[in-house]
Amino acid sequence: MNFKRIALTFVALLVLCGGAIAEPRDGEKSLTVRTFQFKYKEADKATAVIKPLLSADGSISIQAGSNALVITDRAENLKDIAAALAKFDTAPQTFHLDVRLVGASRDGAGKVPDELKDIAGKLALLRFNSVENLGSADMQGREGDPGILTLPSYKAEFRIGEFDPATDTLRINDFKLSKVAGDQLTQVLKMSMNLKLNQTVILGATKVANSQRALMIVVTAKR
Repeated sequence: MNFKRIALTFVALLVLCGGAIAEPRDGEKSLTVRTFQFKYKEADKATAVIKPLLSADGSISIQAGSNALVITDRAENLKDIAAALAKFDTAPQTFHLDVRLVGASRDGAGKVPDELKDIAGKLALLRFNSVENLGSADMQGREGDPGILTLPSYKAEFRIGEFDPATDTLRINDFKLSKVAGDQLTQVLKMSMNLKLNQTVILGATKVANSQRALMIVVTAKR
């Protein structure tokens, strides 16, 4: 009698344990693997776009040789990821870059030409109350294109980077401004920057801190 009771209890435990072992975890129920191959953009740069969309069970594998990503995640997450990657992997877009050179001073005269009134307020915050237009140039180019702008006594060189639709910003790589004197180029400024479209960025170049005069580089990116 006791043996039967023990045997029945043992069988019941086996059934319960068997059910627990056979039941998969929630994260394993609907995991799907998809491969995304890129035509225009680099696969490794796409990881920043999709990482926020991955579930806790998701994973990414970069296939550098084929410029592809292998993504494992839940089916509903993969739909959102596919949509985000479709927006990311687009043909190079064309943008317009405008560069102005401005001489700024703290001489007290308060001279501001009409064409520079849009930046006078920003320069006033730096205590520059007089500004002078030293020249301007503009160009149109696509993502990845090199750019060269010739301004009076100066030369600007750069490369148009990638546009980020999430932040509406355009990357400008290795922007270099050089002063031209005959055949000689003297570098004044070199940097990379992210430009929000239709937003003016002002870069300053002075020989010493708190200088009474400064060269300002005014850059604007547009569609």
